[in-house]
Amino acid sequence: MSDGTTLHPIDPELVHRYAAAVGGALPAEALVVATTDPVWSERLLERAARGYAGALRGEERGANAVSLGLAQVLATAHPTFYLPGAGFSFWEARIDRGLGMLLRPPSRLFGEAGLETAAARTMPIRLDAGGGAMGGAFVPARLVPRLRALLEERETRLVRRLVEAELDAVPLYGLLLEATAYADERGLGLYEAIDAIVPEAPEADPPGARLVAPDRKRLDPALRKRLEEAAKPPKQPGLLARLRKRGAGG
Repeated sequence: MSDGTTLHPIDPELVHRYAAAVGGALPAEALVVATTDPVWSERLLERAARGYAGALRGEERGANAVSLGLAQVLATAHPTFYLPGAGFSFWEARIDRGLGMLLRPPSRLFGEAGLETAAARTMPIRLDAGGGAMGGAFVPARLVPRLRALLEERETRLVRRLVEAELDAVPLYGLLLEATAYADERGLGLYEAIDAIVPEAPEADPPGARLVAPDRKRLDPALRKRLEEAAKPPKQPGLLARLRKRGAGG
């Protein structure tokens, strides 16, 4: 998965404004929130509108431009959580397939926001590592509490799986917990994307965007200690325990 994977809290009003602007029902000014530059909004809308026209013709590349634009617009309203290599699509495929029960395809998000069904259905149901910059699956607001509970209940096992996947498990898991808590406490969903924000090129970021990156120093000390313990390899039984087990088996 791309190193540019991010999670974006879903502002429902902004999703609907974006869909209406892409469909031609609202001007680019409708996308201006917080400190967003109106010129930036106009350029984004131009790209998204061209992509939408392509999506209506069944072009996946055009659909990806639309889904990417939403992630960039959402980044102007709420923090963006940067999870390199560990977005929802990766998580479902490599860490815990149970997460897939909570994920919904982007077509549902855009269809409910008012985009034409033909264009929405052109969008891939998950992030595609070879598909370039794009938006992906989302967890609706009503299911975020279940996601938060899942992460808390399976913490040790999931941290170990991140370690086995050769990822920096402690800060990644801590940030995923933070993103989920942020969305849950505000009644928001979470939407994944690739390369909506490029950490190495801050000048390309949406104006006003705030990128939150994994950093174990930011973690609550008690949480950090717990995650570090979970990340350690399981202890091997000592010689005496092995002898007793062998004797019991004999």
